Amino acid sequence: MKVRVKIVTKIDWPSFMNVAIQVRKALSGYCNCTIYDRTNAKPGGNILFIGTVFHQTLNFLNKFLGRSNIVFYGTTEGHSFVDEASLKVAKQIKIVAVSNFVKQMLEEIGVPVAGMVHHGLDMDDRRVDSQFYKVLKKKLKNKKIIFTASANHSRKGLDNLLCGYHLVEQEIKNTYLILHSEPTGYYNMSKMAKDLKFKHLWLTNLFGKLSPSQLNAFYKLCNVYVQPSYSEGFGLPTLEAFRFNKPVIAVDAPPFNEVIKHGKSGILVPLSKTTWSNYANLVLFKMHTYRAEDLAHAILGLMTNQQQVTKMQENIQKEKHNWSIHKLYPKLLDYFT
Repeated sequence: MKVRVKIVTKIDWPSFMNVAIQVRKALSGYCNCTIYDRTNAKPGGNILFIGTVFHQTLNFLNKFLGRSNIVFYGTTEGHSFVDEASLKVAKQIKIVAVSNFVKQMLEEIGVPVAGMVHHGLDMDDRRVDSQFYKVLKKKLKNKKIIFTASANHSRKGLDNLLCGYHLVEQEIKNTYLILHSEPTGYYNMSKMAKDLKFKHLWLTNLFGKLSPSQLNAFYKLCNVYVQPSYSEGFGLPTLEAFRFNKPVIAVDAPPFNEVIKHGKSGILVPLSKTTWSNYANLVLFKMHTYRAEDLAHAILGLMTNQQQVTKMQENIQKEKHNWSIHKLYPKLLDYFT
């Protein structure tokens, strides 16, 4: 008889829900999995909780202690704020980090970590909305496309992305940046775009509103994916780009350099400095900053060297299944024993 696992997360949070769906798919051959919203989950049995590790989520899990076998598959973007009560909970469950960076951040604040399992992606699910792709291809005919998908948050580095792209646009006349993000948030991107007088920039303002097959159309169409973030727990868009054999540019810092091999599957931009930023007294983001000029240099290097891009695409094609959900996520079951 298959073991039963309750996958519990905040289902109205797209990133966590997407991970929950991928985990359920990967574990379906090993156990009976059901996804529950954290507000509806009941104590008892095996619970795989997916979320950010900080005092609120740990204290939430307190009600399950003693009646459930809990594995917390967790992330953080820096030093999470934890109190004595939440640390007590952390010591009674098994926390599995999504990256070595997350593992290090948690251990530095005294949160015990049972292990690390990298995020994965179903690399064979390359479904694309054909009609949407056709429209995009017509709209962007003969353009060299840079793509970024990101929430509009302080740690996402969208300021450096736009400043870097401003330099790129001056050098390559047929380049085009598609920034799939939100109209409101930390950055006033419309104002930045107006001030920098871009000629080839598309702010989709559709973040969280496209279907997976529509989002995949952007990945399929682009030449290069840029991950401009200063801080992430993992950075799943990197794998989404790899799924379509697209090189990724990101800062040379963890967790990005855990995934991207410099010169083989992408370009790692030199780290300029590291700072800390307090986010709502929930977490101190560890911000890995870089120069916009260095980002521009990396983009220009790939956009003007098709031979290098082709070689990277070949490398990604060979190695991307190392990031398959079917290879990675079954390891989570080991922590229930």
